[in-house]
Amino acid sequence: MNASQKQNEIDRVLARGMTVAQLIETLQDMPQEAVVVFGSDYGDICHTEQALIVREVVEVDPTTERLETSAYSHSGIAIESLDADEDEGDEEKCPAADETSRIVILRS
Repeated sequence: MNASQKQNEIDRVLARGMTVAQLIETLQDMPQEAVVVFGSDYGDICHTEQALIVREVVEVDPTTERLETSAYSHSGIAIESLDADEDEGDEEKCPAADETSRIVILRS
C-alpha cells in the first residue's frame, strides 16, 4: 500500500468520527461533574469493554506524531511518534496531516 492509499484509508476511518463541535454539543446535556471514560473493546474472545479514563486532551502535533495505518488496531489506524532521526524520504509513511485535517486526541 502506497502513501496515498494509506492516507485515503486514514481519511475513510476519520470520516466516521465525531468533530470537536459534535462532541461538545453531545456533552452539553451530560452532568458537569461526570467523569469521562472511553469504552473500548479489549480484543479478547469475550469482547470485554474496557473503560479508559480521559486524563489529557491534545491536538496532534505533526512535528512529533502522526496517524498511520495499523493492522494491530481495531480502527485500522494508530498514533505514531516520530523519531528525530527518522528518514523523511521514506515513501512507506503517510504524509503529515495538513492544517485542514486536524486531529484531537483524548488520552488516558
